[in-house]
This record gives sequence, C-alpha cells and structure tokens, in this order.
Amino acid sequence: MKILLALIALSAMAFGHTTTLESGGFSSGFLHPVSGLDHILAMVGVGMLAYASARKGAVLLVAFMGAMVVAATIGFAGVTFAYTEQGILLSIAAVFALIGFAKHIPMGAIVAIIAFFGMFHGFAHGAEFQSGSFLAYMAGFSTSTLLLHISGIALAYAYAKTAMKKQTELA
Repeated sequence: MKILLALIALSAMAFGHTTTLESGGFSSGFLHPVSGLDHILAMVGVGMLAYASARKGAVLLVAFMGAMVVAATIGFAGVTFAYTEQGILLSIAAVFALIGFAKHIPMGAIVAIIAFFGMFHGFAHGAEFQSGSFLAYMAGFSTSTLLLHISGIALAYAYAKTAMKKQTELA
C-alpha cells in the first residue's frame, strides 16, 4: 500500500504539463522539456531512433523539431488541439517501438510518425506559454530538445559499442 501511495504522489512528476502557464524567455523554455519524464523519454528516444535508423538520422531530428516549432506556434495562437497529453504519452511507446524496427520500416514512414508526435510536444509547449518573449522561449525549448536528442544518439552509440564489445568477447 505504501508503494502505491508513493507512486500516486510521484505520478505528477512524469508529466511536463501541469496546466500551469509558462512565462519567461529562453531559460523557461530550456527547462520545460526536462521538467517531465514524458518529454525526456520521448526526446531521448527520438535521438536513439535517429541512431538506430542508420539512414539519414538527422532528418528525424529536423522532422520532430520542425513539427514541434510549428505546433508550438499554433498552440501559442490559441488554437485547441485534442488529446495532447495522450499523444505525448503515446509518442513514447511509438518511438521506442520504432527503435527495434527502424531498419525494416521505410524512412518516409518513420519521418511522418516522428513529425506527427513532435506536433503534440510542440503544441503543449506553445499552449502553456503566458508572457515574456515567445521567440526566446521557443529557442530555449528547441535547444533543450536538440540536446536531449543528442543525448539519445550518444546513449544508443554507447549501447551499441558495449554490445559489440561483449559480442566479440563471447566469440
């Protein structure tokens, strides 16, 4: 029972969107993607997928970030977007599922899926912004997102190197 209560108490930390409005500039935007486990997992996962795809991985980063910025602008403009939180959570499952099958799925399909889920993350960023410089805020969350993507690439690279080393040791 204690574990269940602890999980319930900590569950809000998993979401980067608490219905609070964001204000400020670059630093507020930079901190937003690392404010919830949902963003961290999805964005690191996109980086891992970029590495795993072994084909034009940078295209995936551009697709995610481009869709994210466009959707953030739409969210900032006040347009509503249904199922934002559900889309963000589904993006985590989709991205990590794609990692295992990246070499067997056409790159165009992967890019479309990644851009689709990037829209949910971007919309959430833009819709929660309240005051300050929106351009500086976008620059902040875009920079943080790129760093999380690069972290995912580095993590996937380190894993691949470790797996190759263990495989050669077993041979």
